[in-house]
Amino acid sequence: MLFRITTLMLLLWAGQAGAAGYELTWRLSFDAKTRTALGSLTLGPGSDQLRQLDFSFPAARYSEISANGELQRKGARAIWVPPAKGGVIRWRVKIDERRANGAYRSHFPGDWALFRGDRVFPSAKVRAEKGASSKARLVLDVPKAWHLDTPYLPSPDGSFMVEDADRRFDRPVGWMLVGDIGTRREVIAGTEVALGAPKDEGMRRMDMLAFLNYTLPAMKDAFGLLPPKILIVSAPDPMWRGGLSAPRSLYLHLDRPMISENATSTLLHELTHVITRIRGAQPDDDWLAEGLAEFYAIELLHRSGGMTEARHERTLQWLADWGKDIKTLRSERSSGPITARAALLLLDVDREIQKASKGRKNLDDVTRLLMKKRKISTAEFVATAEKVAGGPLKSLQTPLLK
Repeated sequence: MLFRITTLMLLLWAGQAGAAGYELTWRLSFDAKTRTALGSLTLGPGSDQLRQLDFSFPAARYSEISANGELQRKGARAIWVPPAKGGVIRWRVKIDERRANGAYRSHFPGDWALFRGDRVFPSAKVRAEKGASSKARLVLDVPKAWHLDTPYLPSPDGSFMVEDADRRFDRPVGWMLVGDIGTRREVIAGTEVALGAPKDEGMRRMDMLAFLNYTLPAMKDAFGLLPPKILIVSAPDPMWRGGLSAPRSLYLHLDRPMISENATSTLLHELTHVITRIRGAQPDDDWLAEGLAEFYAIELLHRSGGMTEARHERTLQWLADWGKDIKTLRSERSSGPITARAALLLLDVDREIQKASKGRKNLDDVTRLLMKKRKISTAEFVATAEKVAGGPLKSLQTPLLK
């Protein structure tokens, strides 16, 4: 099955060769002594369609930036006009990054490195011929004894196919793990699932695969589709003690349980972010993405048989107690109590849609529509929910959304 998925992706990638496009090769090699990596972007055939690339190189992370062709520095920006027949831009990037509390968001202790692609491969504003788009691949250069994994499907040559349907300029993003690591992988509901962590640190890979074997199919039923690959990475202290999603991937600290004592699941919460990719259009719309993730973390566990009806009711009561003092969901950032109250509001919306449609529709139908746009305002959510329901929803006539 894995071979068939990889082959299909290769055929799709090759089939794009006839379209107007240019080839990119992103590359990264690692320097354990300095806890940095050397990155580069090489322009291949079709690069004459590129006029200018304006990169973001924050000084806190990037240094030693060089390129052939014309390179102009303006603060954190590097404006590159490459030669007509291709070219290469290079940089050094610091892997280690700390959060305000001192915990690492990316870490490179020497024998392994855990990081997000968007933190080591710079974003760029690209001027190119009309209609031109990239065909990109990623190469990670590591010692022979090291192993590696990314959110992308591999090619036979060991590189990874990088594809972002939302952008013409494909850049590697998502969580990546290299070094002395252990990985388990399996195809579940048509998706390659890979679980990776530094060796001998206690990641319960088989427990997690068993958990995903009955919850991922429920996610596919709810959302209609899954990414071709999902990478889940874990690490011990001093990494941040939480969970964080990224495209096709997520990070979960080794000490975080798959299901907490209150029957909520950080793993399913972050997987919902990974798969739906829904986010608020404005900062005070954050409640929607977080509320949906928490709603589905509980609902899908219940649907898949991982929670009894009695436990489900107790979990909902716990959410109600936690969010009882919340008067509005419209905050710049959805705190725990706001997220709890948002999940309960969405439960009311789900039940009201089912009642209005006589069981033919539910919140899943709303979520699938939101997934097509991804960046959603509160007003757009209300309009979409009422369209699915076929009329106004009493549950959404609430001061919580003012």
